[in-house]
Amino acid sequence: MAKKRPEWKDSKYADAEGKFKELSCGDLANWLIKSRKGNKKAIVGSLNQQIVFNRRKNSSYARKMKCARNAAMKKLSDGKK
Repeated sequence: MAKKRPEWKDSKYADAEGKFKELSCGDLANWLIKSRKGNKKAIVGSLNQQIVFNRRKNSSYARKMKCARNAAMKKLSDGKK
C-alpha cells in the first residue's frame, strides 16, 4: 500500500506574510495566539503543517516551529498536566 502524502491546506486566518521565518520562537507563539484568537486547534494545525512540510528540507526551521508550538501550548494551558 502506497503512503498517503500530506496535502497543503490554507488557513481561514490572516496570512502570515513571512512572520513564520522572521519572528523568534516566543514571538511567533504570541502572534499565533493573537491572530488565531487563542484557537488551539488552529495554532497546532498551522505549526504541524509547517513541521511536516519542512522537516527534511529545512530541519532547523521545523525545530523552530516545534518550539513555537510548545511555547503557544504552554501559554494557553490551564495549568493542567
